[in-house]
Amino acid sequence: MRDIYMSKKNTIINKNEFTDSLYLILFQGVNQLLPLIIMPYLMIKLGTYGYGHIGFSLSVIQYMVLIVDFGFNLSATKKIAVVGKDKIKRSKIFWATVMAKTILLTISTFIIFVLICSVGTFKQYSTAIIATYPMLIGSTYTFMWLYQGIGKIRLFSILNTVSKISLLPLIFIYVHTPDDYAIAAFFQSMVFMFTAIISGIHIYYKKWIVRYKPTLNDIKNEISDSFPLFLSSASTSIYTQLTVVIIGFFCTTEAIGLYSSAERIMRAACFVLYTPLNQIYFPKISALASKNKTEATNMFKRAKIIIMSVMTLVCFTLLICGKWAPVLLGSDYNGIDKYMTIFAFVPLAIGFGGVYGQMGLIALGNKYTTRSFRNTYFTAAIFSICATLTITPIFYAYGACFVTAATEIIVALLMYYKYKKHMQLCSH
Repeated sequence: MRDIYMSKKNTIINKNEFTDSLYLILFQGVNQLLPLIIMPYLMIKLGTYGYGHIGFSLSVIQYMVLIVDFGFNLSATKKIAVVGKDKIKRSKIFWATVMAKTILLTISTFIIFVLICSVGTFKQYSTAIIATYPMLIGSTYTFMWLYQGIGKIRLFSILNTVSKISLLPLIFIYVHTPDDYAIAAFFQSMVFMFTAIISGIHIYYKKWIVRYKPTLNDIKNEISDSFPLFLSSASTSIYTQLTVVIIGFFCTTEAIGLYSSAERIMRAACFVLYTPLNQIYFPKISALASKNKTEATNMFKRAKIIIMSVMTLVCFTLLICGKWAPVLLGSDYNGIDKYMTIFAFVPLAIGFGGVYGQMGLIALGNKYTTRSFRNTYFTAAIFSICATLTITPIFYAYGACFVTAATEIIVALLMYYKYKKHMQLCSH
């Protein structure tokens, strides 16, 4: 009887996972549809010059977003998932995290001000950087980690969709020439602000959080627990965002535009499917791991099969469709198909590394495996910095493409190795 009950229970869980995954993929598809339509529109209207400004400013602001997020999207999500329906504990985590992010926002803003005032390259792109700044504020007060932790990520997807549908179409009205790059950057960044406002109102209306004044010790604890994950994210951004900044010193704005365009197409195609699957499985595996390790491991295996199948499909789609990019985007983008070919198989490495890293070492693991997760990105970052600074001055943007692809492969292989090593230690 127990086996029959467990079989029925697992069947229900599988159906729920499938339904949630399909639902989020559809909404993520809607969320990404407008950007995927707008991206080629901006590439065509702004050209490599205008899109190069957007690419550089996004890289700078996303570095600051990294500081503000500080790993909370994983650490706070896991904590909230573990405390379950305990509103008091949930509120304590929530307010301590919000205060920590506010402090980090202040620090990030100061860094941007200093860079614009003192570094020539940043002065050159200052207009675009300032226009993109609302993204930093919005990212600080967008509470996806709360929705994900309490299992309400569907609702967040709806709110995010509403924000995009409301604001992004304005780009078609106001952006027509390369000189409109600041307007384009502003509207894209305001989506984050709008999502933050809507999600904040919704959380207040639903009364998921009660008032709590976090102590300095509460804030320190949240920052301390997130620090290893922040270091991992910082290392990741070295080879995802710093590459664009380095190209800005060695290459033309047009070269930045080509590299940024190819990379953003690849990552958009990748994360439109990977992100909702991660949002479904990461909190569930995290919650199960603290109660039933066997069920958590089984869920991890199901997630691995689904994600790797999806990423394989993405790889072949990019490989086949990439050669048509110059035809669709215009003569200004001649040569982008070569960039796309280099990036075509990167989604497979991203999915592989994500499964064994986030869902394996973090969700299934402990503080020691989280440290292994962090160290993997340290290794990748060191490789990326050395390779980028060596290859980019010689091979320019093409060299940067190869370095990015090689780094993602290294991350995937190291995550797999360390996960297998961890599981062997746990089995003894």
